[in-house]
Amino acid sequence: MLFKFETFIICKKLRIKYTPPQPSPKGREKFPSFGGVRGGLFTFCFLLSAFYFPLSAQNRTAEFVAINNFFDSVSLQMKTHQIDTMFKNMVSEKKFNGCILVAKQRQIIYFNFSGFADFPKKKRLNKSSQFEIASVSKQFTAVAILMLYEQKKLNLNDTIQKFIPNFPYSKITIHHLLCHRSGLPDYFKFAEKYHKNEQFLMTNDSLLTMMSVYKPKPVDVPDKNYDYSNTGYAVLASIVERVSGMPFYLFVNQYIFDVVGMKNTYFYHYGKGKPEGYTVGHRSNYKHYERDFLSGVLGDKGIFTTAYDLYLWDNALYESKIIDSATLQMAFSPQNPDRSLCNNYGYGWRLACDEHDNTLIFHGGLWNGNNTLFLRRLSDETLIIFLSNLYNKGFAGKSSVILAVLDGL
Repeated sequence: MLFKFETFIICKKLRIKYTPPQPSPKGREKFPSFGGVRGGLFTFCFLLSAFYFPLSAQNRTAEFVAINNFFDSVSLQMKTHQIDTMFKNMVSEKKFNGCILVAKQRQIIYFNFSGFADFPKKKRLNKSSQFEIASVSKQFTAVAILMLYEQKKLNLNDTIQKFIPNFPYSKITIHHLLCHRSGLPDYFKFAEKYHKNEQFLMTNDSLLTMMSVYKPKPVDVPDKNYDYSNTGYAVLASIVERVSGMPFYLFVNQYIFDVVGMKNTYFYHYGKGKPEGYTVGHRSNYKHYERDFLSGVLGDKGIFTTAYDLYLWDNALYESKIIDSATLQMAFSPQNPDRSLCNNYGYGWRLACDEHDNTLIFHGGLWNGNNTLFLRRLSDETLIIFLSNLYNKGFAGKSSVILAVLDGL
């Protein structure tokens, strides 16, 4: 009876109702019955039941492993079909405009895109379209800092004044900046008041000068609370410049993008010619999102990239191409003791949990009409990427749907 049990397990994995052959009144076996049949798999289950029994125990074990691997492959195809159906519904019902990439165990299992890179010009998206990823950029800034930490060029307990002597806020360390415990005010909220000519882009240097001259009121004392701060990551980018002796964008280009092979990833400098794959951010009414003077500040944002390049980045993290696994684990560890493990922040990444309490390492981004999500689940090396250049809620909650699909039998 072992073969019947094994056949039942394999068919159950595909949600195929399996009934072993039953004797007929005339003593002849009927065909097994199937419910929820998918493709021609009922035939395979029946043949498995009919011909699996005569094998020896040793051969039966080897065959069972091979068959199980086969069904895992078929099951994955079914799951990608479910994801594809979800994606098409997002496009038709939620007006999603952008691309999606799903990978598992470092292999892409689904990649698709739909819509326009530029609605007024009717320029369509393609697989190489480059999206502004907004705050997803913060993980690259954090890794740049951790690279210098590994090289012993800085310590995470160093204060900002060690590298920027005239910085007006004391007792703030690099660690505080990385995990948003600096108490610094967000420059989005004070820059317009002090930036006198909005025809000129604000830069990291002009931000530092502004803070030194006007000293905007901090939101808290250092290390008291978690306060998400774009200012903190702009300051981190300036620290990378001071320590490395290179402009921040060149450091990241040379030591991260080039090493990983991210050929379609860059910091776009506004006013210069747009690359071929450049996508324009749009408002919900499909009109261009007009950029303002804040777009010149880097570290908290500023990167354009593709879904495939972010997939390469994900693999490079697993393979320790940029920083050691032990250092990366620091970035993936909760750094805010006053917050729960499933609602925390490490260094450049947010931390959450799925419904099975597996840790999720992720970050979202929202800027200039672009909406982004980069999510990885370490327990099974799942990666989910959404890139959109239309401001709407087209992919809200869909990462949870994808995880549920992948976790199904």
